[in-house]
Amino acid sequence: MATIDREVLAEFGGALEDLFRAVLKASGRGVPGGETELTMSQYFVMDALAGDRLAMSALARAARVAVPTATRAVAALERRGFVDRTRDGEEDRRVVTVALSRAGRVVLDEKRTWVAQRQREIFDGLSAAERRTVVRTLDRLARDIGEL
Repeated sequence: MATIDREVLAEFGGALEDLFRAVLKASGRGVPGGETELTMSQYFVMDALAGDRLAMSALARAARVAVPTATRAVAALERRGFVDRTRDGEEDRRVVTVALSRAGRVVLDEKRTWVAQRQREIFDGLSAAERRTVVRTLDRLARDIGEL
């Protein structure tokens, strides 16, 4: 491998590690915006519930989190009155579905507004050339990182 390739590879590795650290730091901080604190997992779960009531396994898939993560997030959100959990069906009472409460919809709207504003600020800070490549690059990185 040529020296320049090694240097570029080392720069890429450092930048990727910086991205991992930034994501971990952000996820530990939670989602700002509004008066209510939410973890990233709680936000993803609430966002997945914006449409319809979902069973726990479908909710985890829609939120792209593990079932135990979704279960913990739902329990915390239920204690705060942001979601309603019910057992459905006469035949199988093990099936639990979850829906956003009215208060949960208010909090989700606040968070979505903040996230959209922050995404716009980040986008506005990119050059025209960066904007053309960032979506493809981020999609590719997300897919490849998921396979690590």
